[in-house]
Amino acid sequence: MQGEAAALTVEGLVKQYGRQRVLEGVSFALREGEVAALLGENGAGKSTLAKILAGAIQPDEGTIAVDGTPVSFSSPRSALLQGISFMPQELIYVPRLTVAENVCLGRLPGRLGGTSPRAIRRRAREEARAFDLDLPMDRTMDSLPLAQQQQVEILKALARRSRILLLDEPTAALSSHDSEQLLQLTTTLAARGVAVLYISHRLDEVFRVCETAHVLRNGRLVRSAPVAETSPREVIELMLGRPPEEAEFSGAARGPAQPVLELEAWSREQRPALHDVSLTVGRGEIVGLYGVRGSGAETVAETLGGLHDDVSGRTAVSGRRLRRIASPIDARRAGIAYVPADRKSQGLVLIMPIVQSLSLPVLRTLTRWGVIRRGQERTAARRLAEQVQLRARSVNQPVGELSGGNQQKVLVGSRLAARPTVLVLQEPTRGVDVGARLELHRLLRGLADEGTGQLLVTSDIEEAVGLSDRLLIVRDGRIVHEIHRPTHASQLEALHAAGGPQ
Repeated sequence: MQGEAAALTVEGLVKQYGRQRVLEGVSFALREGEVAALLGENGAGKSTLAKILAGAIQPDEGTIAVDGTPVSFSSPRSALLQGISFMPQELIYVPRLTVAENVCLGRLPGRLGGTSPRAIRRRAREEARAFDLDLPMDRTMDSLPLAQQQQVEILKALARRSRILLLDEPTAALSSHDSEQLLQLTTTLAARGVAVLYISHRLDEVFRVCETAHVLRNGRLVRSAPVAETSPREVIELMLGRPPEEAEFSGAARGPAQPVLELEAWSREQRPALHDVSLTVGRGEIVGLYGVRGSGAETVAETLGGLHDDVSGRTAVSGRRLRRIASPIDARRAGIAYVPADRKSQGLVLIMPIVQSLSLPVLRTLTRWGVIRRGQERTAARRLAEQVQLRARSVNQPVGELSGGNQQKVLVGSRLAARPTVLVLQEPTRGVDVGARLELHRLLRGLADEGTGQLLVTSDIEEAVGLSDRLLIVRDGRIVHEIHRPTHASQLEALHAAGGPQ
């Protein structure tokens, strides 16, 4: 930490929408060179607070000071002028412009209104070198992996001389390797005096890189404390307002179960490639498939969801050999329900009401002579909403208005509507808060106890070992290791198998 000077001070912030107070008198300080965590469940007020600090919305009461000087923001541009940059989870950039053009956007080099591609590249490279960033300046943004897109967005902020960075779930969609690089960059920036407010659900990252934790619950700041003086369990209890309820998994080993899913000799030449992948999932069993991004684990999940038709090998569901899974329709007909990793672009229609979102995969069963039987649709939706413990005003509420955790519950619930034989889950708790994560884990374990076989494909090592009955490690398109009844102590073994020397 560079010093004790407060780069950012917030006093008594209040934000109200109608009768609902989203923020209630929030006060804290962010010091120069400090990385501080902003924690809380979805709906606790984190996003509202970040948007106020970024100038996107204005508070109803309270003050903000930068370097001790009171400021007010009428727009994100005015916040930028005060040295505050906000990097949202869904990045904002111009896809078809190059990295260099995005870095220099709004402040192009040149004289008398003229510039050149060479001048733009030169300035962008100089700024990247100043922060030890190696970026492909001539590539377009939409051709980059997410990790590099995030680095470009951070460089844009630093090139504008931003001294305060607000990072919203920066590693939510990154692999473990890419997450590690971003965490190292965050630490480097703090050492140079940049103050970072780090919004995350990943407590392991918080306890690695943050000095202070600010915990919000129901719009109130319930505690600000040095990370060294608290614990993950205490933070979770503060976020939830009660002791964390751990998912209760049976400690008794399960006997051999009838296979509901069998993959034999799956292979694929196109990257991410697969090489002779074989596995089984038994009735009522949760089989974890863990690997770093690009390992091939995600390819298995997507193929079972009908997204790839170039995988060779044999597949059977409940002993019945499948000719092929060439489309999502083929997967559903085979009794496979697929929960994709990106709920917003692949799983949900955010403007659609909950009732229609839950019934969409089984709409044909709810129609007669081409007309939807709305009564049956509503009854089915309410049953599914209750099963997944959905929190919403009503089933008529648009999905896009829900928190990330409740959106994920709608996604899982919609896949359960067809009562599948096999549930394939890809990153089922990505971007959800601690409370929703525990609820989803309990739901999945309950479904397993009722006999649903599940293939859990996740890059979250804690989730992989905490939820799986068996854990398979994928590396370079091959299953290289298997762990029966994994425990917390299995994490190192799994990490080593996924990325260590063979």
